[in-house]
Amino acid sequence: MRVRPSPSIFWCPPPPDWIKINVHGAVFPNNCAGIGVVVRDHRMAVQLAAGSGFYHWDPGQVELEALRSLRRLLSPDMLKAKGVIIEGDCKNVLEFCCNSMHRVTWSDANFMARDLSFLAELNQVLIRHIPREANRLVDFCAKFGSCNNFVWHDVTSAPTEFMEIVHDDFG
Repeated sequence: MRVRPSPSIFWCPPPPDWIKINVHGAVFPNNCAGIGVVVRDHRMAVQLAAGSGFYHWDPGQVELEALRSLRRLLSPDMLKAKGVIIEGDCKNVLEFCCNSMHRVTWSDANFMARDLSFLAELNQVLIRHIPREANRLVDFCAKFGSCNNFVWHDVTSAPTEFMEIVHDDFG
């Protein structure tokens, strides 16, 4: 039996012509780590789901790696969206990203800021902290990605559990 989240913590779609990107990092006791990224449009259609694994012990660094991965994952069409909402459940990393975006100049000495500088090229960016319960799909991708590197542009071949979470997100 699946436990569905309460109605107050469902994933919410972005406005028309915007995309929403959910990011997540997962770290396990054996230092296996996974990152997940899910991009959806205002119709809740999954445009991209990705996950990859590596070894790391620091959850904050893993979450930051999920944000950095956007540079290579986002398509030109996604970059042309009217706006982008980035959501995650690691408040410290999201605050760092938000603070980095508001700098007048990007510091070459700060490799993390340099890796996130592409966000400043997007039309509009909103960064939001959300509870993990509203980030279930990307949590699945991070955990699945820790053992199975993947990029899905067409989610019809995604595992059943992925599709069940997509369905649950409709409320």
